[in-house]
Amino acid sequence: MSPQLRTASLPERVWGALTSLRLTLVLLLMLAGLGLVGTVRPQVFATWWFWAPLGAFTLNLLSCFVKGLPEALRRVRQPLSREAALALPERARLAWPRDRDPRPWLTETLKREVGKVHHANQENTIYYWWERGRFRPLGPYVVHLALLCILGGALVGRWWGLEGQLNLVEGESAQSFHTPEGPRPLDFEVRLDRFQVTYYPNSPMVQEFRSDLTFQKAGEPPVQAVCRVNEPVTFGGLTFYQSRWEKSVRFRVEEGEAAREVEAVVNRVVELPEGRGRFKVLDFEENLVRRMGERVVELGPWAQVVYLPPGGDHPLLLQILKNYPERFPQPGPHRFVLLGRGSKLLSGLQVKHDPGVPWVYLGFVLLLPGFYLAFLRPPERWALVLSRGSKGGWEGRLKGAAPRSQESFTLRLERLREKLQSPPEGQPSGGGGRAGGV
Repeated sequence: MSPQLRTASLPERVWGALTSLRLTLVLLLMLAGLGLVGTVRPQVFATWWFWAPLGAFTLNLLSCFVKGLPEALRRVRQPLSREAALALPERARLAWPRDRDPRPWLTETLKREVGKVHHANQENTIYYWWERGRFRPLGPYVVHLALLCILGGALVGRWWGLEGQLNLVEGESAQSFHTPEGPRPLDFEVRLDRFQVTYYPNSPMVQEFRSDLTFQKAGEPPVQAVCRVNEPVTFGGLTFYQSRWEKSVRFRVEEGEAAREVEAVVNRVVELPEGRGRFKVLDFEENLVRRMGERVVELGPWAQVVYLPPGGDHPLLLQILKNYPERFPQPGPHRFVLLGRGSKLLSGLQVKHDPGVPWVYLGFVLLLPGFYLAFLRPPERWALVLSRGSKGGWEGRLKGAAPRSQESFTLRLERLREKLQSPPEGQPSGGGGRAGGV
């Protein structure tokens, strides 16, 4: 009568599911699919149905790490013993004539070829044994740990990080910046001393734009720094990245017979005097180009403006052409006349605090030794038994095994057999010898 199989408990079934390779593959396919969707709709990366499988994948990695690491450590702590080495399959036989003693060069040759070698003498027999890739079982778990650091750092940055935008015009100071949740105060003041845009010679393409900043904290001397693209500045626990810049536009705002000139920076709200409302330049082109049939027409300076009337009335979207002001009628009460590009430049700085960055860096550092152990250090075990033959000469039996990388193992076997058979240069060779493979 066969014994009854024990039914796994609920915790055991949950643990088995968390550590299964099937769950890993399903989550990787889900994340790959969401990543493809995210290339078209980047907002996917901010939704729960992206972060949920990412969190589940992190939990899956952690469970596999906890489950497999003790066994890997146990295998690493058990070095190759002489008894285990002698049980390895025989790979080659070596033989030397009576007038040649291989012992003087065997130990040195083995150290030079394979590194650390254990040896022992017993009566007329000498045992050598060694192993390569002993720490290879740790490789996959170092990679697991690296991925956990990277994913954990990303999760920490997502939930406990801070990100916002700071827009400054030359000479302007700020003690707060904008985040999706609203304004965020700074415990210091940041001032844009100078903003520069450099163009390539004889080209309208921008080569570089930079912000010369001054940070001032109460009771401390000011700190000056230059912020460029890919050269962020860190102060007060926050990192400032040069992300964008905007031009300014000059208008003449007419209301009846009254008129005044106003300079507005793109994407910044401008208050009109005496509470006459507000407006913001959404876009500006110094020369708007349109195709009309087979012709390409240059329409000159163009701006798109949204006017916000006082009292909370509906905003008005205006299209303004400098050279053809009558093309787009304006309902009033104000009339905006486009004069051209202004002299002001706005520097857009991205402000970030990401406590997960050190963990991400640590993860990428751990990937290197993890991949090296997992893929470039295949495990090998070897033994050489040296004893006196029946005719008085020395005989050797070369043993070895490798569960992976058979091609590399075969090449090493041929090299060892060649090096062990003959003495190195500079040592007497004595008589001839023979070698045979098994």
